[in-house]
This record gives sequence, C-alpha cells and structure tokens, in this order.
Amino acid sequence: MLCVLRNSLRLSTASRVLERPTKVPGRFWPTLFVRCRSENIVVTIADVSKEVRPAKNPEYVPRKYLLNAHSQETLRHLKWMLQKDVLRQDMFLMGGPGIRRRELALAFLELTGRELEFIALTRDTTEADLKQRREIKSGTAYYHDQSAVRAATNGRVLLIEGVEKAERNVLPVLNNLLENREMHLEDGRFLIPASRYDKLLKTHTQTELDKWRLVRVSEDFIVIALGLPSPRYPGHPLDPPLRSRFQARHIPPPTFEVSVASIRATSGFNKINVIDQTAVKPNRFCVSLRKKR
Repeated sequence: MLCVLRNSLRLSTASRVLERPTKVPGRFWPTLFVRCRSENIVVTIADVSKEVRPAKNPEYVPRKYLLNAHSQETLRHLKWMLQKDVLRQDMFLMGGPGIRRRELALAFLELTGRELEFIALTRDTTEADLKQRREIKSGTAYYHDQSAVRAATNGRVLLIEGVEKAERNVLPVLNNLLENREMHLEDGRFLIPASRYDKLLKTHTQTELDKWRLVRVSEDFIVIALGLPSPRYPGHPLDPPLRSRFQARHIPPPTFEVSVASIRATSGFNKINVIDQTAVKPNRFCVSLRKKR
C-alpha cells in the first residue's frame, strides 16, 4: 500500500509564502493551519529518509509516474534507490525488456523532486553525443552542451538507457565521468568534482578558476543506468571497470498479484475476487512525505 502524507495536501506555492495563518481545506483533516514558510520536504520509505529541496526547474521533473507505484514490490525498489541516493552512489537497474525499469526510475525522480536529463545509447552514439555538439546559429559556430554535461553542472540525474549498447569509443568518457566526475569539453572547459573545486577555491580566486576554464560538477549529480543482461540479450557485456562504478539491482517482471492490482486500478474491475486477499503480507512499506519545520 502506498501512503503519501504531505501535511494532508500538497500545499500550493501561494499558501507556503503567506506570513499569516491560512486555512487550507484538508482531505483527511477538516482544517490545516499554515503558520510559516517551509520549502523542504522529507521523503521517508520505511527507515530511510531524505530531505528533498524544491527543484530550480520544475519542468525537468517527471510527472504522473508515481501514481503507478502502489505495490509493495515497487516500494522495495524505491527504498533501495533512496538509500543509494542518500549515499550519492550511481545506480544500475538491470532486467528484461520493457518499460518497467524506466518507469521505476522516473517514479523515483518524481518522488524526490529531482530534475532529469536523458540519453539513449546506441551503436551510433559518439563522444559528441555525451559532451558537446557544434552548431551554427546566425552564421556563428558554437558548442552546445549535451545531456551529460548539463546534468553534471546543474546537479541533475542522468538517466542512461541501453548501457549494454555502448561502443568502445564512449566507454572511456563514461568511466571518467562515473569514477572521477571529470570530463574534458571541446570548447576548452574541464569538469572537475565539487571537492577538488572547493579546495582550489580556498587558495585561488574565482576569477583565476574561470580563467583556467574549470567547471564545478555538482555534488547532487548522480547517474541511473538502465540495461539488459548480456549475453542473454543482444549487446556488449559490460567491462569490469564500468560495471564496478555502479550499484546494481535486478528488476524482475511484476508478479501476478501486482499485475492484477494494476489491472484493477486502471479498469475499475474490483467486484470479482481474482486472488485471495485475506493473508497478511509481511514487511509492508509506505512512503511518507512531510514538510520540514
């Protein structure tokens, strides 16, 4: 069962900025008093909690994927992903063909309010698709940052689809980005991790770092990779250096009970008992979202 608590309702932006007490009609409680401004939200799944900050660009946050996360199996996957996000570890979701892995990752991003950058790897993917592309606008050529660079600099989540299809020419770029958080760009800039950038900023000025064309990689930047097990499915086996950069989890197909519950939720077919629901399921989780005071 999925239980979402956000002070009984998702407060609107106007209600959060009011300086005086305001009555907001509640769904579970008759009246809710808002006495101060609160921007941060704490997401809790079982015994794992994380403070979620509001997104700078809400249009990059996925929507309407969390509505399908109503089963205990899905909540166990979300709990594992929340643990890895707290530890700032890159994740690799592995499973059979289908949209389950992608929907699970997008539901996690919606739950935590994280911004998304997406890239699909194919046999034709090159380094320019990960770094920068040279484009012409008004007769002037300039470099345009791709999804990996935008995610690293803005602290977003980079979702990589089809890791097993990565060719040998892009593996060094991925390894360097995952392990060292470094990347050399075509326009002369160089991405370095936040810890090294902050150390340099203590001994040098911001002007000197800008002159050296050093760019800080946000500490909120993480990578979620989606892939198929190979050689069972077509693709390239992952190299040990690349495989060791991720925390992997197998996403099996949905069980019979989960499939029936999903059909009932979408079709409204609730009058006939297809499965026995009298047994109590152990280790049931719930999601709790509350405003941080």
